[in-house]
Amino acid sequence: MSMESENNDSSVGLVCHYLFENDGSSQFVFMDVKSESGASLDHSLSFCTENFVQTLAFCNGLILLSGFSGDQPCYHVFNPLTKHNVMVPQTSIHGGVVRVGLAFDGCKFEVVLVDAGSSKSNGLELHVFSSDTGKWRSHHPTNITLPSLPEFEFQELVTPPLYSNGAIHWEIGGYLLVYLVQSGHCELYQLPNNFEDWSWQSTLTYRRCLCESGGSVYYCYTDFDGFHIWNLLNEHEHLGFFSRCDYKMFPWRLTHSVMHEVFMSKYLNFCGSFCGWEPNKIAPIAYGEQAQTIYLQLPGTVVSYNFDTGTLGSICTYSYPDVNFNCCSFFSSTTSGPHNAQRDTDGETELNLPIAEMEKLAL
Repeated sequence: MSMESENNDSSVGLVCHYLFENDGSSQFVFMDVKSESGASLDHSLSFCTENFVQTLAFCNGLILLSGFSGDQPCYHVFNPLTKHNVMVPQTSIHGGVVRVGLAFDGCKFEVVLVDAGSSKSNGLELHVFSSDTGKWRSHHPTNITLPSLPEFEFQELVTPPLYSNGAIHWEIGGYLLVYLVQSGHCELYQLPNNFEDWSWQSTLTYRRCLCESGGSVYYCYTDFDGFHIWNLLNEHEHLGFFSRCDYKMFPWRLTHSVMHEVFMSKYLNFCGSFCGWEPNKIAPIAYGEQAQTIYLQLPGTVVSYNFDTGTLGSICTYSYPDVNFNCCSFFSSTTSGPHNAQRDTDGETELNLPIAEMEKLAL
């Protein structure tokens, strides 16, 4: 299931998972954004599913989906280039899994479950499925203790995990949980938007994303004031500013912060209107360090915002029923199709989603 991928920081790969409410089918649209305005459709990677699936993670050309095999829940590890699917049976644990992640090094993949309902003293256990063995194993990190978690989370608002630099990163309870795949070691870092009553914030609809650019991990989020981007520093970078002790507590550096009133004034000049604007309707999707550009989902559209120039660009538009624009989710992806892949647009014509016709697959 190996796949080649390009790592060109001046371009960004975006994926749209469009869920059709009438029959539960889904459409996955892969887009290349090579400028601040416009996206091209990559037909070699895009596909539809007949059955209901949820997107859990992207990693180096693979997608982790949850679905059913008959009446039994399962995971699917899917390669959109080859259309090859590996069905992974779910474990027997119930109720304790709070996060799911995917790691893929080009040869083998691992599906990792974070179990917060463990009877272990620190309440944390990881369950790992390896494509090498075809089996699940359990791993109990002893060096950290999970923070208290809210009793209920809106699953569509859970921040997708990020695999970067050999580790899976999860946002969990106001902290960043980092799992180093090769060693099995875990670290826990406080997030920049953490505060005492995190359980209250987790029930709000402010959006967050973890993304990689230029080999670095970034945490992007919106709040009542605006949208913000923080860079996760490595220990060498951090020691130039603070002590090792400080790094364990707060290894972050603020990269950009834009207030809503500033953004909205530019957006209104750009498109002329924004009906029913609220802070929670701006969702960060991806960030390009070299281009100094963030990509944002708004109701009915995806736009780019350049921090250097303060200019906006239109990437694509999408339709949605009534007020449910959550039926259309966007993710950043490093997946790249072959150089001769068929593309519908050249990035200058606006792409409208969903796509009218696309072959359906039965996972």
